[in-house]
Amino acid sequence: MTSPPRRGGFITAGPVTAVVATAAAVLVLALWFGGAGPRPAIEGLPSPGALTTWGLPVARLVLDVCAAATVGVLLASVVLVPAGSSGTGRADAGATDAGTTRSLARAAAAWAAGWALSAMVTEVLTLSDFLGLPAGQAMRSGALTVFLLNIPQGQAFAVVAAAAVALAAGSLLPWGRAWRAVLLAVAILAVLPPAYVGHSASAADHNLAVLSLMAHVAAVVLWTGGLYALVAHLRAAPGLAVAVGRFSTLALGCFAAAAASGALNAWVRLGALPPLWQSRYGLLVLAKIAALAALGWFGWRHRRATIEALRTGVSRAPFVRLAAGEITVMAGTLALAVALGRSAPPAGEAEHQHDALGYALPPFTPGALATDVRPDPIALLLLAAAAAAYLAGVRRLRADGAGWPAGRTVSWLAGLLILAYATSGGVAAYAPALFSAHAAQYALLGAVGPVLLAAGAPLTLWRRAHPGPDALDGPAARTLSHPMVALALYALPYPALYLTGLFAFAQPSLALRLAAQTVVIVTGVLFFVVAAGVDPLPWSIRPQVRAWMLAAAISVRIWTGLAVLTGPGQAPQWYAALGLSWAPDPAADQRTGALLGTGLSVAVLAALLVLLLGRWRAALRRMAARDATGERGERAASPTGG
Repeated sequence: MTSPPRRGGFITAGPVTAVVATAAAVLVLALWFGGAGPRPAIEGLPSPGALTTWGLPVARLVLDVCAAATVGVLLASVVLVPAGSSGTGRADAGATDAGTTRSLARAAAAWAAGWALSAMVTEVLTLSDFLGLPAGQAMRSGALTVFLLNIPQGQAFAVVAAAAVALAAGSLLPWGRAWRAVLLAVAILAVLPPAYVGHSASAADHNLAVLSLMAHVAAVVLWTGGLYALVAHLRAAPGLAVAVGRFSTLALGCFAAAAASGALNAWVRLGALPPLWQSRYGLLVLAKIAALAALGWFGWRHRRATIEALRTGVSRAPFVRLAAGEITVMAGTLALAVALGRSAPPAGEAEHQHDALGYALPPFTPGALATDVRPDPIALLLLAAAAAAYLAGVRRLRADGAGWPAGRTVSWLAGLLILAYATSGGVAAYAPALFSAHAAQYALLGAVGPVLLAAGAPLTLWRRAHPGPDALDGPAARTLSHPMVALALYALPYPALYLTGLFAFAQPSLALRLAAQTVVIVTGVLFFVVAAGVDPLPWSIRPQVRAWMLAAAISVRIWTGLAVLTGPGQAPQWYAALGLSWAPDPAADQRTGALLGTGLSVAVLAALLVLLLGRWRAALRRMAARDATGERGERAASPTGG
């Protein structure tokens, strides 16, 4: 008889002690070595005191641990434990899955509550550190409200605390997998604000530093949190082998993403190789690289031995023991990262950095659009994951003896390449500085890239590679795929951005620019999937309706383009503040951008409309031919010959 799953905690208290001791020791040693420990007070100068100096990194480490655990538990409930994963065929398999899901929900709520509490403590200690006053005096100073509402560090941890409270409450709601997926997305987003306002924001190329750190943090929390969930909550579950197999693929991707984004961030912070061994900050970076290499070894050992033992049913103990050791190293790595964030990097050269843009931007030439590169690590990692997922589906179909059209694969990959260029190529470098480049970027993000992705038939590939009921048939899919909804979601962002003054707020803000680009891409892909009619959808949409959708989208894009072409200047204060001597006249550049962006988008929409009308006409001809053939056959069969 299979023993019931054991919920929560490690098998013994030994691993817990090892994790806590390792994290504490690494944190103290790294803070001391990096120069972030308490220093003797200097008479006449403010000092936050030893409580803040030591308490802030400890609170931040607790915050990071709670965040990773929350993300990991939600990841387990959404991805690692699919319904019916037990594979036992027993009548109580569904009850086992439901019990595991409830256990994970309670754990997510508890960890999210700890996340919220640690964020509040970190908020207070960060205020103390910011003012240079002991925590009690800082709270009595009356500056907390101003810190929460106006200072980036205060705003960041306030957002984290609010999101964590929402996650704690939302995790207890008895909703399905789609709701837990939303909570997982919120949890991943909630770990990013501290990275957005941390030391990387003051680096020589702060946009690249911030983006690389955000990508690094997201990969790390998925990796560490997912492994914790496996060991603490799923180690005795019947579907552990399936869960570990799924996590192994994810962990490999997270390892590669963490290594690449971490290396990029370190390069931006250090600026050269010698500081890597000539400065204490660089030596801490080397220690973190060594820790990452050790974690890579753990992953290699899992793939070589423990995962196979799980699949064959030999024993779960080797996996649990090795994973417990891996979590211990992960805890030390998190502590090292906290200490690294509190340590000052070596002074670098930043004379070529543009103060407002955050990076050096040479004078514009048409060739620069092809040669300049502004890598967006988050976008590149997501696009790489989309390519890998699509190719994995194609490979799965071929392994099952089914084919997949090469043209669709080429279209999907071409769409991803267009999005990669629009987010990391020359047009992305000049988009914050030139309205024309911004307009071209949004045409690529909202029209050219999405229409190629839609032609790749991703939903068809998903259904064929993963047969059976899925979220694509649920109420959310029905709502989003409704023609009116898809059209509204696609059309509204453009007038909202350009005709309400939102563009003036988005251009100076990296976070708002990223959010706007994400909206344009997501709504563009949704619209073209519905309008193109390549994938089967929950709704039966007639060709006339699809043609009407495209015509309406063309009308909105032309109207918005004309409003920008003839209207007042977009974000004039921003372009004036840039002070680029080589920049064209803002009014003329805005007219160029309105014509370029609108023209390219309308051309894509019109081409799809012509293609759709051509397919519709061909279908009508085939129907007419079949009707005529049937009528002749009836006449021939008639006794009177018709």
